[in-house]
Amino acid sequence: MATTVNKTTANSRITIIFDASVNPDSKNDGPRLGTGNTESDVMIDNKSYFNIKSHNEIDANVHTLQWNANTNKGELEYVDNRENESLSSFPTWATNVVIRCESQDVWQTAYDNHVSAQLTAWTNDGKSKEDFIVNSSQATSAADTERSNYLSAHSIT
Repeated sequence: MATTVNKTTANSRITIIFDASVNPDSKNDGPRLGTGNTESDVMIDNKSYFNIKSHNEIDANVHTLQWNANTNKGELEYVDNRENESLSSFPTWATNVVIRCESQDVWQTAYDNHVSAQLTAWTNDGKSKEDFIVNSSQATSAADTERSNYLSAHSIT
């Protein structure tokens, strides 16, 4: 059995770990300090995504979502002494985090495609492949647009 969330299929697990630092100087202060800088590290099967934007709609005391794709059940782990909460459905907020992971894949594909197109144009002009210099700001801009379009199509930021 597997779990499909939006366009992502997990065969074994989805884990979302929130950066909930108590250090006020941390940029990854998470939901606990309520600053809106919530980020999470996500593992989908064996692929990792770091510092994925998450929303502060998540309870400030949530530390981790563990989802077992084989059983389609999960649990929330908390930072306080509360017992873990069992889940029988994948939360909407967690779906949004997975969509943001997908948008990272969209970004990378767009970036790689743009660099490849630059290389093709470079070599078509008779220039040596070894002398190729990537216009990374142009590729980054194109990739940022693709990611933004993907997220907008899913009504999230």
